Amino acid sequence: MNQPRILADYPQSMQDEVATVRQIVADLHAELPRYELVVWTAGNVSQRVRHPEIADGSADLFVIKPSGVAYDELTAQSMVVCTLDGKLLDGTRAPSSDTAAHAYTYEHMPQVGGVVHTHSTYATAWAARGEEIPCVLTMMADEFGGPIPVGPFAIIG
Repeated sequence: MNQPRILADYPQSMQDEVATVRQIVADLHAELPRYELVVWTAGNVSQRVRHPEIADGSADLFVIKPSGVAYDELTAQSMVVCTLDGKLLDGTRAPSSDTAAHAYTYEHMPQVGGVVHTHSTYATAWAARGEEIPCVLTMMADEFGGPIPVGPFAIIG
C-alpha cells in the first residue's frame, strides 16, 4: 500500500481514532506542567494510532504537540499528526522539535504505543551529570532490577 498523503485518505475508522487520540494527547500535555515535569514549552507526549486494516504497522500514525506552543494553549485541534517517518500529515503548525525521536521509536519498536518526554528539574539535573542512577530503593530494584542507565547528551531532534 502506498502511504496516504493526507488524513482524509485513511479509512473513517482511523480518522475517528485520530480525533480521539488528539484529545487524549492534549489532556496528557495538561498533566506535565501540573506535576512540574516540564518548563516553558520543553517536553511532550505522543501516541501511536494504529491502522485498523494494516497489521504490520506500516501505515500507523502518531499524534504529538506542535512546536513552541505553551501548554495552556494546547487543544485537541492544535495537536499535529505525523507519519512514522516523522512527516507532518495533518495540522496547522510544525510538529515538536522532538518529532524525529518519537518517530524513530515508533518505527523501530512496534510494541510502543506512546512516548512521554519530560524535562523535570531533578531528572534534567541528574542527566547533566552523565551518571547512571544508583539503585537505592526497593521499589527501584523491583521496577528496574538495578541502576538506571542515563544516555549521553544529544542535541534536539
